[in-house]
Amino acid sequence: MNDDWRSYPFQLVPGDGQLDFPAAEGEHPDQESDTWFIAGQLDAAESGRSFAFLTIFNKNRPGGTIVADFYTMALFDLDSGEYGTYTDYDMPPANMEPGAQRKLAMAPGYLEVSYHCSAGTASWTACRNGDGDLLPFTYRVSLVGEDHCGRSMRLDLAVTPTRAPTPVGASTYNGKIVCFGQSDTYSYFQTGMAMTGTLRWGDLVDEVSGSGGHVDRQWFPKYAGGGGSGGDPRARSHEWRTINFDNGVDLSIWRQFDRTNGNALQPFTGVTTSYPDPAMPPECAEDVEVVISSYVRWPETMRPLVRPLAPARYMPDRHRITCATLKLDLIGEPLVAAPAHGLPIEYMEGPYRYRGTLWGKPVTGFAFNERSLALYRDWELVEVLATTVANAEPPAPDVQTMVDQLVRLVAAGRRSEAVELLTGVRPGQKDTLATILDDLIAVLSVESANNS
Repeated sequence: MNDDWRSYPFQLVPGDGQLDFPAAEGEHPDQESDTWFIAGQLDAAESGRSFAFLTIFNKNRPGGTIVADFYTMALFDLDSGEYGTYTDYDMPPANMEPGAQRKLAMAPGYLEVSYHCSAGTASWTACRNGDGDLLPFTYRVSLVGEDHCGRSMRLDLAVTPTRAPTPVGASTYNGKIVCFGQSDTYSYFQTGMAMTGTLRWGDLVDEVSGSGGHVDRQWFPKYAGGGGSGGDPRARSHEWRTINFDNGVDLSIWRQFDRTNGNALQPFTGVTTSYPDPAMPPECAEDVEVVISSYVRWPETMRPLVRPLAPARYMPDRHRITCATLKLDLIGEPLVAAPAHGLPIEYMEGPYRYRGTLWGKPVTGFAFNERSLALYRDWELVEVLATTVANAEPPAPDVQTMVDQLVRLVAAGRRSEAVELLTGVRPGQKDTLATILDDLIAVLSVESANNS
């Protein structure tokens, strides 16, 4: 792709007006859901510290008339592993009262989105020159919040992507994919972020800059929280990560799951590449595989908006990604433990470090890893236990034998026997394995009682 994208108007996919810029950056009034996402890594030159951030501005209009919007901001300390998160909602019935003002403001035709909340006003706007004309792909981002520990957060950035937008699925899908069961979802991302500004977090104030990060956009015909699955926001789950490699290649990796059908993989599941050489067009590969090597328990202090289906829920954590087409083999490890956010359903997203090979050559990468696959059913917790035991150091062959027996009992519906087996092997100390066993015993006991 040449430098045509550096001026407006720009057609990302000729013939599809949905991906014409600058309109693609603005609100899509005919779509029930519109999502603006930006995240990045930031370094403070004076203190030598390293941070990351993310934000989500989400428009939701179920039925086209109900307002159900939210805004999220999070900061991550990459040195300490600490994070802070903030989410504010504009939801019924409060916003249906007479005189209620909408918190989210948007503009069709260009990027100008803001959200008014108790922490202040957050905004993400396109810059203009002295004549008032839009400066292509040049933004001002101002984010505000109060983290879950009560500390104020603020981030003010000047942002300029250095690469053209990339349609998810590249020329295979041209940015029009199936997402959360909706076949007419549009999605693109943009990387190579040049960012400078000021970060404030509690008593901390730092001048920051960075180049690793991405813009991500999706818009959906029906509301994203269940519009494609009969109204059930947990009927579909996903994993999504964007990786910025040290060789300049960026990957966007999607996996989607049908929770009503054994977590079967659903489209769109695949990898979209973005290359530093504008002469190399983006590519799509759909033979991506992910093997989870550990899970993390959802923190009970972070409550989603929609009532949880069970008290104990586990999310995928460490993992290995392979893709034969790209000769890709990566190990992903979190830089922040259990970065849960107060979104409508269980949603973890935080910074990751990847190491491995791409095209057979060594690479390292910084990424944001997002997942909503919250496991709570008995057979899912058996998988959590089996994965934990299989990756235990040192190996525990006696426990592995028990797990093999447990898998057979649960598959056969013999849950009371499974409870007896687990109760007999539960360790006395309260460690990760003991917590998983307790959670599994509780779920199996309820299922056994319901089926007796």
